[in-house]
Amino acid sequence: MNALLDVVRKQRVDALFPVSDIAMHVIGPEKTRFAGYTHIPTPDAETFSEISDKYRLMQQAVAQGVAIPETLFVPDGQLDSVIEKVCEFPVVVKPGCSLVKEGQQWKKTSVCYAESRDALMRLYNEKPYLRQPSLIQRRVVGEGQGLFVLMNQGLPLGMFAHRRLRERPPSGGVSVLRESIALPKAMVDATLTLLQRVKWHGVAMVEFKVDAARQRPLLMEINGRFWGSLQLAIDAGVNFPLRLLNMAMGKAEVLPVDGYRIGVKSRWLLGDLDQLVMRMRKSDRVLNLPPGAPSRFQAMLSFCRLFERDMFYEMEQLSDLGPSRLELMRYLKLA
Repeated sequence: MNALLDVVRKQRVDALFPVSDIAMHVIGPEKTRFAGYTHIPTPDAETFSEISDKYRLMQQAVAQGVAIPETLFVPDGQLDSVIEKVCEFPVVVKPGCSLVKEGQQWKKTSVCYAESRDALMRLYNEKPYLRQPSLIQRRVVGEGQGLFVLMNQGLPLGMFAHRRLRERPPSGGVSVLRESIALPKAMVDATLTLLQRVKWHGVAMVEFKVDAARQRPLLMEINGRFWGSLQLAIDAGVNFPLRLLNMAMGKAEVLPVDGYRIGVKSRWLLGDLDQLVMRMRKSDRVLNLPPGAPSRFQAMLSFCRLFERDMFYEMEQLSDLGPSRLELMRYLKLA
């Protein structure tokens, strides 16, 4: 931290953007040390932890009337008090935190599926991080959608909506093909309910799944920093990094509701290739695919649509081939 502060002072950095969860956890508690040297447009450390922790977030969502999947809260890894309440399988098991600190190291946790009571009990016996607060949720079958937001002490300055067309892994994870959509009112209302309560400051991505059976968006999580599909918003007309910088420098602007193009797609090609390889090599059961998932043949056909109107490639851009070349070398283990 001393080294970072030294760079900020010497280089006279106007603004500092922590762009990962680890950076948010490390820099957040030290923000006061940077005051007077640079601007860090993020919430305070406690607010970030409250929103990023799925366990605490889901409790707040219930209290505020925001719809979530059917959820069992497991505060300490002990299944005895909740196991009899699990009525159907499969279920999704989510650690409260995506990162846990062990000694001086941060370690990632992961979302898991349990197909049976025995599998559920085995998960809680084998995963040390499930001894901390966690969730057991009904698996929601439906389309992933989300809101990108920029807020200034709880005041919304800009919102952008998208839907996930393909993800890696195919059962749900990082989006590899996504599309801009009009702002869904139910998602906007839920987002404002949760983020205005804590006077959110900075950017966030609020993730939902639209339950196919009820056509109702259910809250999944909130990422309180920049997100992987940021380029989609930029391609559709909303430069969130620039708007965040302007806000940090006291030049905040409010984005009109219709301030971006709808129907724009953004594709992460190598991520999309990864999900296709998974789909070809592994069974539906191993991939935990929901009913009605595209067949292998359909997945191949969809992947081969390389050119569409209003589709942009996240890395492969003729104006600057350097990033895509480096990514390909790393993908092939050449760099």
